[in-house]
Amino acid sequence: MPKPATLRAWRRKVPPSFAFSVVFPKAVSELKPSAALDAALEQSLAVAREVEARCLVIATPPSITPTDLNRKRLTALVGKIPHDAVTLAWEPHGIWELDEAEELADKLGVVLVVDAAREPAPKGAIAYFRLRGLGESSRLSPAVVDKVADDLLSRREAYVVIESHGPLAVAETLRKKTARRASPTRAGVAVIKPRATLHAEDEEQ
Repeated sequence: MPKPATLRAWRRKVPPSFAFSVVFPKAVSELKPSAALDAALEQSLAVAREVEARCLVIATPPSITPTDLNRKRLTALVGKIPHDAVTLAWEPHGIWELDEAEELADKLGVVLVVDAAREPAPKGAIAYFRLRGLGESSRLSPAVVDKVADDLLSRREAYVVIESHGPLAVAETLRKKTARRASPTRAGVAVIKPRATLHAEDEEQ
């Protein structure tokens, strides 16, 4: 685990708009109540604070199936994680059906992580996608990238992890396709200008 000073140095080296996403370790994502879970959770949250992470991810392994016990344990874990000022996302692996995972995520107030290239993305202001390329070339086709870009246009914020050949090129294409042009109106909605001058204390504000 990097030292706090190292984590703070990482934060200083990137612009305020750079978003760190912290993925909880196995001891947490397996959901089994224990001292090891509590210790790993505390350490992970400390890391998140040092890098000022904007997103926390619970990636449950295939062993976490949609049983009542696992639902209760996931609910209990979410209750331990402060997420009023950050995005908390859940990435279920294994035999979860999309509709039941989406229903549970909505109930818990977390963002469901999906592969938007191959399955419908849940509605909402925030999206967290993991795009996986398949086949010999492990490439995402232009049609798939267009589909994902169209979905992102309606989001206020999005986290997109690209696991394919040429991820930087895919990222740049998504940026270009989702770029919003400055305009007095957009989609028929007028921009309301403040009557007073707004002052920001730093670049992030």
